[in-house]
Amino acid sequence: MSTPAVLHATRPRFLGTSDVDGWRLKTYWVSPGFRPPSGLLAQARRRAVEVLPERPDREGAYGVGFLVVEVSACRLLAQVNWWVRPDELYQRSFAALPGFPQSLELLATATIGGTSELAVTAHEAAAWHRRVLANPAGPDIDGYLGDVLTQ
Repeated sequence: MSTPAVLHATRPRFLGTSDVDGWRLKTYWVSPGFRPPSGLLAQARRRAVEVLPERPDREGAYGVGFLVVEVSACRLLAQVNWWVRPDELYQRSFAALPGFPQSLELLATATIGGTSELAVTAHEAAAWHRRVLANPAGPDIDGYLGDVLTQ
């Protein structure tokens, strides 16, 4: 029986909050490199717009969410996540071969990410609970947007 290789997860880095076609999205970068390849973030945001509801209020959404962009040895991955009715998280994922961000395609598989992406999702779920669902003063969307993962 062989022992699996031990892999170290890459820490996610918060890049900022952007307005993406009327949605406010926190953006995280997951990669051993310090900067995303040229064009990758812009393409990930363009693809996100294609799957986000045009009118969040009509979909029961809040108009906020988060984008996780990852580069690994085998793929580029972009995941857009958004909050709906008040405690549901919706997600769509796009993937391409490394070096080809213009080829990001919507995935039909059930992928939800690796441990680094899940660390972002866990933080965002806790922040949503803290700032929106369990906030004694009422939902604080701006507080949620300011509550970012910093490792």
